Formats: sequence, C-alpha cells, structure tokens
Amino acid sequence: MLVYSIQQQKYEWRKKDWVIPDLKGGKQNWFNLVKSLVLIIGDSQINDMNAVPEIPDYPNPQSWRSYIAFLKRMGLVINQSGSIRLSSDGHSFKDDPTKIRLANQIQSKCRLFGEVLNIIQIEPLTIEDIDRKICSDYNLDWANLSNTRRRTDWLEVLDLIHAIGNRKWEITDAGTQALQEWCIVTPQAAQSTDESDESIAIPEPPLVIAENLQRLEDSPELHRKRNTYNLWVPSPNRINNLRTILQFASERTERSELFAFIENEFGLKVSSVESMLLFLKASGLLEEVGRNIYIATPETKAWLESGSDLDFIRILHCNMRFVGETIQTAMEDITRNEIYSQAKLYGLNSEKSRWITGFLIEAGLLEEPSYLHIKATLLGKAFVATLQLASYESIEAPAQQEKEEKITTEPEIEIPNEIINRLLESSKNPMAENKQSGVAFEENIASIFRIMGFDARRIGGSGDTDVVVRWQDEEGKKHIAIIDAKSKSGGQVSHSDISDVAIDTHKEKNNAEYIAIIGPGFAGDTIKNYAKKKGFALITATELCEIARASQVLALNLQEIALFFQVPNGLSQLSEIISEKQRELDIISLVVEQFRKEQEELGSLSPRDLFLLLRGSNVSPSLDELVAVFKTLSQPEIGIIKTANKTVLSENTLCHMRNGKRTTNRLRALASAIDKGFSD
Repeated sequence: MLVYSIQQQKYEWRKKDWVIPDLKGGKQNWFNLVKSLVLIIGDSQINDMNAVPEIPDYPNPQSWRSYIAFLKRMGLVINQSGSIRLSSDGHSFKDDPTKIRLANQIQSKCRLFGEVLNIIQIEPLTIEDIDRKICSDYNLDWANLSNTRRRTDWLEVLDLIHAIGNRKWEITDAGTQALQEWCIVTPQAAQSTDESDESIAIPEPPLVIAENLQRLEDSPELHRKRNTYNLWVPSPNRINNLRTILQFASERTERSELFAFIENEFGLKVSSVESMLLFLKASGLLEEVGRNIYIATPETKAWLESGSDLDFIRILHCNMRFVGETIQTAMEDITRNEIYSQAKLYGLNSEKSRWITGFLIEAGLLEEPSYLHIKATLLGKAFVATLQLASYESIEAPAQQEKEEKITTEPEIEIPNEIINRLLESSKNPMAENKQSGVAFEENIASIFRIMGFDARRIGGSGDTDVVVRWQDEEGKKHIAIIDAKSKSGGQVSHSDISDVAIDTHKEKNNAEYIAIIGPGFAGDTIKNYAKKKGFALITATELCEIARASQVLALNLQEIALFFQVPNGLSQLSEIISEKQRELDIISLVVEQFRKEQEELGSLSPRDLFLLLRGSNVSPSLDELVAVFKTLSQPEIGIIKTANKTVLSENTLCHMRNGKRTTNRLRALASAIDKGFSD
C-alpha cells in the first residue's frame, strides 16, 4: 500500500463526497447498466431526461432522470449547455469499461469506499461488524446499515470482495491489488483539518468592504435588509468560478457579452445564466450601471485585487442572511440538519443554507469532521469573531409581519359542516332525524349533490331508485345517474344488501347512464368485484364528503366530479385531478409569496427565476408548471402579474407583480356578484 502524508490524506478526504447515489435495478445489473449507459451517451448526447434509454437485454429500464444522478456524482458525465455528455473520465471508462476502472472512479469520488475495503482486508467480517468498525474508527453516527451496505454492495459487484459463508465477506486478489494503489484516509486525518491551536491572524479587509461591515455594526437594523435570495454558481470550485466571472465583469460589459462569456466558459444555457445574474446582483457582487450594462461592484473589485476568499465571504455576509451566523452556529460539532433548523429562524430554507455552508467549506471556514456533521475550523472561529452578527430575534418582527400579510389563495369551504355531519351520521343510522328507514340519508345525499351543482332529487319509495342525479357536460350533452343509498348501522354494506335486478330496473326506468351505490363502507371483495363486473360505482359517505369539499375548494366542474360514477377507474382519475388542482393552487401561493419577497430587491422575475428559487421547496414546481401559473396570473381577469420584458421563450419572460390585495378583493367582489345572481 502506498504511504500518503497526513496532508495528502486530508486533501483526498476534502475533495470527496459522503454519498454513493442510488442506482435503479438489482445490484447484479449495476455494472452492465453503467457500462451500457456510458456507451449510449458516448454515441449521442442526452437532451430529454424523461426519455427511456434502450438498453440491450435489460428489462424495464427507467428514464434517464433516474440514472443521471449516479453518473454525474461518479464524474462520468457532465451537463453542458443543457445536454448530458461524457466527461473525460467517462470517455476513459467507455474506452476501457472494466470493473477496476469503475472501482477507481467510485474511490476517487466517495468517502469510506476504500476504507471499508481496508477494514475487510484485516479479517473477514459481517456487514454488522464492518459497520461497527467504520463508525467507531471515523466517529460516525449512521442510524442504520444502509451506508455501509451500499459500499459493500459495490465492492461485491466490482469483484473486490466475496462471500465466504456465515454472512462474512473477504477481500479478493483484485481488492488487495486495488488497495495497493489507493489513498486510504486514516481516522486521524479525517477527523480534523486544523493544523494547531495557535492563534490565527485574520487579514484586514479592504477599505470598501470594511466600511460595509462597519455599517452593520453601527446600524443593526441593516441586518433586516440582508436578503434570503437563492444562491447558484457553476460547480465545482464555485468560489473560483465566481472569481472568473466577475474578473470578466471588472470593466463595464454589455449583458450579451457577459452572457456569452459565461455560457462558453461553463457550458451553460442562457436561462441558467439569467438566474445566476440575479444572485450576483442580490449578493452585492455585480451592479447594473446602465440599461443592460453591468460591472463588478467596488467591493468585488477589492476582493479580486486581494485574492482572499475571506473577502468574498465578507461581501456575502453583508448582503445575505445567515452567513457569518452559520459559522457561529457550528462553533462546536453540529449536524447539517441542526444548521438547517437554525437557518429557518433567519428565513432560509435548507437548500439556501446548504449553498452557504458549501461556500464556507470552500473558504476553509467550516469542515466536515464526520458524515453530515459540520464544525468551524480554527480559521473560521477566528474569522467569525471579526463579524457583526445578527440574532434571529432581530429579524423576527419583520418576518412575522410578512407572514401576517401573506396573501391566501385557498378559497373558503362553503359546504356547512352541519350538512356534512348529517350525511355521515345518517349513513350509519337508518332512522336518523326521526324519519323512516334510510330517508334522511337519501335526502342528505341529494342535498350534497345539489350543493356541488347537480340537479339532484330524492325519489325513494318502492319500485324506484333512491336518488336521481342529472347534469350537462361542457359540450352540452346531458347525463343521468341513479343512486342506491344504503344506510347501515353496522357501517358496512355487503353483497347481500344489493339487488341487481332492482337496480337494473331502476336504471331502465330513469333512462340512466350511470349507477352508484353510496353507503358508510363496503365489506369484503365480493361486493367490490361484483360491482366492478356490473359497472356499479361504490362510493362511501366519507368519499362523497371529501369530493364535495374538494369541488368547492378547487372549483371542480360537473364533468370532473361525475368521473366517480365511471367504473373502474373514474374515482382514481378524479383523485388525480384533485391532486393536480391542489398542486396548482399550492404553486400559485408559492409564486405570489416568493414574488413579494424578491421583487423589491430584484425587480422583475421570470418563470425560470422562480424555478430556481423554489426547487428546494416542498412543492418543487417544474418549469412547465411555473410557465402555466404565470400565464394564469397574467390573464386580464386576474392581472396580478404583468409582463415587463417579453422573450421568445416564455420561461425567460420577465414579469412584475401588481397590488395583490386589490386583485384578490376584486376577484372576491366578482365572485360574490355572480353568486348573488344565482341565489336570487
């Protein structure tokens, strides 16, 4: 085994990642799958992530999107101008697609891959033994065996270890040979990157940056103006990449020239550059000095002259929240999740905090002492002592005010709870409301359908159906459905409760197209299979209530609601529509909220900008969804956003937001007037 110095080991440790991404398909297929994917990409670049590659002798392949994360993390492919192409390492593997070459690639990218193999070299061990040893040696707090198992799975796939019985694994000759060539990082080198406990001298900042830092100290209220805009820079070596971009802009440059330089230098699409431009402006690195004329700020020029990454962090700290505060939070060993939780108090989500943490690690102010753990370095501890920091309480008041003023797009539910409760109660009480058996349930079903907009009447009595429902679709075609209402005190309707002869008679009598049976619940598979065979829709009282609420909240039309009469897939189709419409409203809320936060600082925004801003949110809307929302909100009837600078691609069209309260008040007034016309 080659002997590497502590410094070489530290460098090796720093440049690697913790995670080996998941690769779809059984592990017995992993190597051949990677080889096939690399060969395909080598023959033709990939532009459509949703396309499914044609892989010889491989059943049920997934879309490219499922595979790219692994290929990129392993350094086999790159994203160039929106297309996936082979990297130099990818071309090398394509030319020599051997298991040892892929093993070398994983070893160069992932921590503790070779280190696990080194543990197995000492003696055969079980997965549990390996996990205990690796966690003990490297001070890890892995909650389960998945991280260790992922490494041993790949070691097995690449013929570096093999099973010898009793669930134990032993190193192979190929594994022993690999260890002779790999740099294995010792626990001593991995656990700390600090050189000594000596006091570290922090260089003074350039005057223009020092003045900004002093203003934060003199006027603490300025901390509230530090923004929470999304960060984005080409990877890897993001600080150096920023330095390259801003060096180009150190003299006045036209937007087209700047964009062309960045696109060519980093292989980016114009839409990605536009999004990065917003970050450069918000972070105080770039300014617009004329129409589409940009130049690096005086602070940036001072950083470029000093060449110190600390000056970049100082600029970032003056303009963005939770920069120096991140270092302060990590003065002692802390998990990433704990940092993300603290970031939320400052108004940042996990994605933004992750970017800031990444910058601080690159600048040598933070380190990763163990998996998913962060700690300030000696340099970081000395550096943060020179910064004026903000407590989250100092920015809490404005954040709370924003929350109180937040525009709510979710309509109020108009179905009274009393009606819902009566329906549910009468579904399990045939004599509810002191009426004859089943009458109250039938009446309540008809009421719910009328509230949703259908023409619904209770018929009842012997020789006819319980409820008849009529409606007209968007094309003017009329439809009729009959409902057999089953109120059961036991809460379950069984096959014996249904008379198919009677139902068929009622269907013919009312010239109905659809049949539904509504009850509190349905017992067993017999009734469900029978209903499916006969084309009867089985709808529980609870499902009816949920659909009724959704019809009001999401403004479902009658044609959409009536899907639940269709067998066998109508109810699932309706569920998908409800989910899509609710998602659309969620996205609208996010867009409006984000627009309000960013418009004052950045002016106009495009769907592409919002795509990058919201990709780390829980909803994570697609670019197409955002384009559709922009189109909806810019319609004359709504008009909450207005086009400021139209482009050929709608995703890049810049817009600004108008007064939201005025818009919502106008829409409410219009809805009230329409509702009044129908009710009079």
